[in-house]
Amino acid sequence: MGELPRPATVAACKNLAGKLAQRFGLDTAAADAFAWAAVDPAGARKAAEAPERLPVPGGAILALRTAVWTRSIVPDPRNPRISSLRRHPVSGLVGTGEGTRFRPPAEPKAAPDGRPGLVQHLESQEHLAWAAKQARDHVLQHNDWRESLRHQGVMTEVWLAATTFRHGDGAPEVTVPVTAEGSSRLTCAHDLLGVRSADVPYLRNRAKLRTRIRSLNEKLGAAGAQEQIAPDDAVAARCETVPALLIVGFEPHAEAGADFAVAVRSLVALRHVDPPKSWGEAAEQEALADAVVDEIERRGLVTGANAAWLRGALAPSEASAAGFSADPATRTAAIVRLFTTSTPEIHQAVRIAITGQSTRKRITTKLLLDLASSLAMRSAPLDDARKRERLRKYFKTAFSSELGKEWEATFRSPGDLAAAALRETAHGEPGPATRELAARSAYPLVVQGQLAGDRGNVNSDQPDRRHPGEVLDRMRDTPHGVHQMKQALTDFADGRRARMVDESGAVRRTADGRDVLAKDAALRRAFPPAGEGPSPVAAPTAPGELLGNALHTLGQALQEVSGAVKEVEAVRTDDGLSAIDVLGADPQDCDAWRDVLQEVLQKLPVWRMRSVERHGTGADGPGADGGETDDVFEDGFEDGSEEDTEDAFEDTEDAEDAGFAEEAEDGGSLVGAGDAWHAGDAGHADDNAGASPGGASGRARAEPAPSP
Repeated sequence: MGELPRPATVAACKNLAGKLAQRFGLDTAAADAFAWAAVDPAGARKAAEAPERLPVPGGAILALRTAVWTRSIVPDPRNPRISSLRRHPVSGLVGTGEGTRFRPPAEPKAAPDGRPGLVQHLESQEHLAWAAKQARDHVLQHNDWRESLRHQGVMTEVWLAATTFRHGDGAPEVTVPVTAEGSSRLTCAHDLLGVRSADVPYLRNRAKLRTRIRSLNEKLGAAGAQEQIAPDDAVAARCETVPALLIVGFEPHAEAGADFAVAVRSLVALRHVDPPKSWGEAAEQEALADAVVDEIERRGLVTGANAAWLRGALAPSEASAAGFSADPATRTAAIVRLFTTSTPEIHQAVRIAITGQSTRKRITTKLLLDLASSLAMRSAPLDDARKRERLRKYFKTAFSSELGKEWEATFRSPGDLAAAALRETAHGEPGPATRELAARSAYPLVVQGQLAGDRGNVNSDQPDRRHPGEVLDRMRDTPHGVHQMKQALTDFADGRRARMVDESGAVRRTADGRDVLAKDAALRRAFPPAGEGPSPVAAPTAPGELLGNALHTLGQALQEVSGAVKEVEAVRTDDGLSAIDVLGADPQDCDAWRDVLQEVLQKLPVWRMRSVERHGTGADGPGADGGETDDVFEDGFEDGSEEDTEDAFEDTEDAEDAGFAEEAEDGGSLVGAGDAWHAGDAGHADDNAGASPGGASGRARAEPAPSP
């Protein structure tokens, strides 16, 4: 193990800084930050004559390879690996504990005037220290490189961008190289060296670095043979420098219009397509969702305040003050519409944001709804990581592909929105208003545990395996369902859990006069899958109840007929052919069965017409409004790696999910009965209703919601 190079002279560093400023247009602070970090400024100057060009969507990154002093650079305090653990102001949790003492640092923006650098806004130095500690704790627990670094140091270069930290409390801004890639490795190297990462921008001392390196070199020289070197000295020698890629410029394509910040994010995302350890689905979706909103804001399609509301960066009171709704259900609908709209300008921005940070060639409606759900979930005041992950799995299935069709997200009250939806169902044509109603009501029903996702196969007696979005889609087809979704929103705004309603919209009550709370099983029975008929009523007396039970029997019989036909077709001859195709069935039997089926087929259209005439109900089948159910974003993309598959739970996870949902079914909530807003609501059947986070509708603008 050889001695480390001595830190360069002031003159050498100034020469490199001048070269970087002249050649790439870095400002003085950014050029100085790179120059003082470089182990060999003269070598870096030579590299600057022929920088590496790294293609990214929209242009090419310019970069220099050189070694840097570990104590002169900072790991990204916004390490993407912890994205899913952040609690945003919209959740109402910021400031409630040490883990939520500050709001998450905002995404760095490109430096002004097109200069190759980033600007990171912080509340204070303490804000940086808090964020850096959160990132460090997560890395050391989940992505610990220290054992590897002890023996061989950092082998793969870290990517550095000159980042200026600007403080909201008036402290002087500082510029330092910050990792765009390699944050975990640098965090572990700092830990081995005893460096507190948050101190690096404020305590840079060239003389102290020289003294430290000279002392270490003396120890290495005195030891003689490598095996005589003290273990701590050997670790320090390996970790005091790291290989680096200095990101010093960006050359955009003429038609692209991308900026430096977008280019850096794209470069990092391309590296993490096949990483040593992936960020995880939740973090990846959060990163892509943020990238979409950033791109839409960058193109001027939404205002900065609007983008902050969509990201969840505004607390409910801040949202109201800015003229947006404080209601998370209204915000949810706005996010879903933004991600699924076919408006060309938004469509293009979404495509650029996603393809710029992933290899996806085919952007499906499912992917867009998954990304939308990750932003909408930021409103949930849930701090338990395991329960939050299960809520995420349920919530991502709460929006059906029907929401990819035409509708608008507005700030209408639940009453006004339901009135418009009822007019649509009265004409047998559920349309835009019912879609908005379904998008909004998904939030309170799923977050409060009143509509659960698939609980898996272990310890679950859940006969109805439909996703929440499918149940909501069934609701929007009928006036009864519209009333039920309106009730969910109204109760949520009033700080209580949703109650069941009858077909007229009146709240259902027990014999002793207590309100009946909506539960997953009850909602699924009230709005069963198409084809099963109405849910049966015990001891029916009224004609409607008797008819409903008879139709349920008919539905069950037809399901059995369908199953019997499949059973017949499954029979094979000895040589593997279909037995029914080879042998056929008795002609007289076939004639009799055909007559029965034809008689039924003749009656079904009449029954349907009578229902539409009386109730105004009508199913919205594929393409019923002139559109296709296929993804509106697919045009122009080839089939790629995005698969329309569902999460496959392990048996242990199934068991946990079953217990988790059972807790909600017993009257609890997916956000936990211990939360302050789940205090219990006396006078209800199953006394367990609670207030809802941000339940108040908040102040709404007169203009439409910020979703084109």
